[in-house]
Parts: sequence; structure tokens; C-alpha cells
Amino acid sequence: MTDLLSEIDRRIVGALQFDGRAPWSAVAKALGEPLRTVARRGRDLLETGTVRVVGLANLGPTCVIEITCAPNRIEALARELAEHPGVVYLLVLANPSSLLVEVHEKSFDLATMTLHVIPSFEGVQEISATPVLRYFKTNAQWRPGLLEEQESKRLAGPQAPEESTAESEQLGAPDQAIVDALEVDGRASVAELAARAGITEPTARRRLNELQSRGAVAIRALVDPRCLGFPVEACLRIACSPIHADDIGAKLAAVPEVRYVAQVLGEYSLVAHVNSGDLPRLRAMLTGSWTADVRSLRASLVTRVYKRSGHSVPVI
Repeated sequence: MTDLLSEIDRRIVGALQFDGRAPWSAVAKALGEPLRTVARRGRDLLETGTVRVVGLANLGPTCVIEITCAPNRIEALARELAEHPGVVYLLVLANPSSLLVEVHEKSFDLATMTLHVIPSFEGVQEISATPVLRYFKTNAQWRPGLLEEQESKRLAGPQAPEESTAESEQLGAPDQAIVDALEVDGRASVAELAARAGITEPTARRRLNELQSRGAVAIRALVDPRCLGFPVEACLRIACSPIHADDIGAKLAAVPEVRYVAQVLGEYSLVAHVNSGDLPRLRAMLTGSWTADVRSLRASLVTRVYKRSGHSVPVI
């Protein structure tokens, strides 16, 4: 069982969700806590792997794949797919027994994987793949209400554009070196980024700001939601008229419990991931005003997570 973090640790995590690169002095000031306490506890959260701050590069078009599989074969397939560098997230759903996988098409040969590789695994029953048309919210924007409004305002990080599903830009060598370093450690210092890229620190700082502002890389704080008091995770597939997709997607994205909303091509126009404190609160969320124009809703509990934001998650 995953233990709930202390209140101060949850607030530090909340600060990193707003700005994963914020110095401890800025976090302490925003939270109104002693710098020594914040720095000590923050470093401990990072060093133990309780929280990981990472960069996720924008690799262009993505696709969501659902794989229905015999329950006794899901784990083997999930572990195999999680190793693929093109996989962004990989969730195990309870009903029906299936995997939900998001992939970068640039580094994931969709045709070969869905027509030949995945079907070759014993127990695979059905595969459905659909491109992502638009993101309304991703894990980089998940703010589950851990901070007071004034605290969050003090921590407003760099403003990033809406994540794009268009073809990604071709980065030059210095920019690519910065992105590669951030994918390993999202809190790498400007001096470290400059050394990796072979440029001066002022240039590295400028390039980093530009990369974030145009959405070439997003900084994310990865943490097990159960540590924050959100042990119930669900995936929603939402069918609606295309004319209502933007409105529903925007309303869903505004719900604190919702961590991911994407519009996809197919019968179910929207896919959303939700983390909640318990089932009654999940039920309340599922009956909110955003459902007014929903034609049908298919909800599944998430039983295991193998990968988030391109990084493998310890499976307990």
C-alpha cells in the first residue's frame, strides 16, 4: 500500500506541479514555509524517487491504442510495450480487461505494431487505434488542488502553449541537447544544460525559455496520485456530437480531478483520465454539469499504471 505524504510534502509536490524547475527559495516563499525545511524535504522527495521532475519532448502526432486482452496475458504484454520509447502512457483497465496506450507516431511504427507485433502476443483479442486530434489537458497541467489560490499564483511557471498534434519541429544540436538533458532530469541547472549543449549559460537560459514557450518540451512532476490522496483512477471514453466536443473538453479540463483530456477520432470523441479521493467523489464528478451534452459514457477503473509521460512507473 502506498502511504499518503504529509501535508507539507503534498504542498511541495503541488508547487512542483506548477513549476517543476522552481528553486527551493521560490517554493518556500510561495508556501510561507522555512527555506531549510522546504529544501530538505524537497530534496528527499526527489532523491527517493517519490517525485520525479522530467521533460517530455513534443514529437508530433500521437495515437491512442486500446488493446483488449485475456486477463492472464495483460501483464506480459504491458511490460513489453512499456519498454518501447515511443509509448507515452500505458494503463491497465478493469472493464473489459484491456490496455490503454498513447504513442508518438514518429517513433512507433503504428502499422507494423498494430497489424503484426501486438497481435502476435498470446491472448490479444482486439486492437483499436485512433489519432489524437487535440489536447485539452495533459499531466503537465494536472493541478489537483494541493495549494491555496494565492500560493499557486506565486508559482506560475512559464506559460506553455496548448500541446500540439502537428508535426514537430526539427531541433538544432544545442536545443536537442537541452531537451535530452531535461528528459533525464527536468531540474537540471542552467549550467548543466549549457555544458551539455556547448553554449554559454545566458544562451542556455534563453533557449530553454524559448523551447518551453513554443511547446517543444514540457516539464512535468511525476508522482503516484495515491501519495497525494487520490487512490481511485478511472479512464473515461465520451461519445458526443462533434459540435459539442470543444465545450465538453474544456469543461472537463477545468475539473481539478481530471488529469488528461484529449479529442480523438472515432465513436468516442473524448478520452479523459481522472484521479479521485474515493468512489463517492468520482460519482459526483461523473454527474457534473459537463455531462449535459454527453451522448454516452464508458468508464473503466485503472488497475495498474506502467508508464506516464514517457517514463516507466514502478508496478507494485
